[in-house]
Amino acid sequence: MAKLSKSKVVWAINETKSMYSASKLLRVAYNTFKKYAKLYEVFDAQPAYRPKGGSGMKPIELSAIFAGDNPNYSNAKLQHRLCKEGFLAEECSNCGYDEYRARDMSKPLMLDYLDDDSTHKDLSNLRLLCYNCFYLLKLDRLDVITPSNVKSFQKAVYHMFSQQSK
Repeated sequence: MAKLSKSKVVWAINETKSMYSASKLLRVAYNTFKKYAKLYEVFDAQPAYRPKGGSGMKPIELSAIFAGDNPNYSNAKLQHRLCKEGFLAEECSNCGYDEYRARDMSKPLMLDYLDDDSTHKDLSNLRLLCYNCFYLLKLDRLDVITPSNVKSFQKAVYHMFSQQSK
């Protein structure tokens, strides 16, 4: 195996949360990484952090997402982080709905893009909408195809109520 350079070891430490994660990033055994990190005097003697899931990498900065560096960043993760870090209030920006569901104790909100371009993740283009407001505001742009049996039902209901009002 090739010797690990000091620049690689320092880079791995700066990119991750722990020495263990840094060793995984460089794809070397933890003891090998520890040997070189101590040799270069950059080893942090804190206990090794071993994540139960995920890669141990630092999350992408929100400023980088807003700048457009990650256009395919997950909408669900972005919505969670925007609420958690205080960029958006966890309520519908149209009607103010902010109640929790009893089943899973989450708020039924959706991340909406004002310009309908999900790759344009600038903060000024984002808002949270409840499901009702989302479909009321976006129905004409969602290209929802109404089945013919529903259309005939809608016509029958319309005619029934229009005859009663006469």
